[in-house]
Amino acid sequence: VDTVRGAVFKQGEQIFLSALEYRLLLVFLNNKGVVLSRTALLEEIWDSSGEFVNDNTLTVYIKRLREKIEDDPQNPTLIQTVRGIGYKVGN
Repeated sequence: VDTVRGAVFKQGEQIFLSALEYRLLLVFLNNKGVVLSRTALLEEIWDSSGEFVNDNTLTVYIKRLREKIEDDPQNPTLIQTVRGIGYKVGN
């Protein structure tokens, strides 16, 4: 992730993310190893954009982000689901 240019790369190739996907990725990276509740994620991405983001929208954006950054989105290793709690990136 190149925060100066606002660009994300995977294996040397630039990945194009929507503004909300990019903000969501930054929230995860700034909280590496921390389990983030869905509520905390909703507050982070809603506050920064001023747009209403509901629980279903969050699910869709996490799915789209996984499809773009994971090698196998069906078995994610980067953005991990912590059942009953939320999501985390890293250990």
